[in-house]
Amino acid sequence: MLSIVFGLIALSLGFWGMVKYWWYMVDVLIALLPLLLIFGGAIALLAGIKNTGMRSSFKVKTKVPVESDAALRKKDE
Repeated sequence: MLSIVFGLIALSLGFWGMVKYWWYMVDVLIALLPLLLIFGGAIALLAGIKNTGMRSSFKVKTKVPVESDAALRKKDE
């Protein structure tokens, strides 16, 4: 019950602050918009690279022999 009361108080103070200091909120949004676009674009770029499979071409491929492969070779010979 106490968390509901504090939540309502916080919401009412937040709405009051947005109405009272609207132009400060607009300035903050204008300042954050380019940062959000940069971070969102970087995340989209990384997700696109991951989905195309380009990431695997950057890896150095080294084959490590597995013990089960050696056992199979002995059985075949």
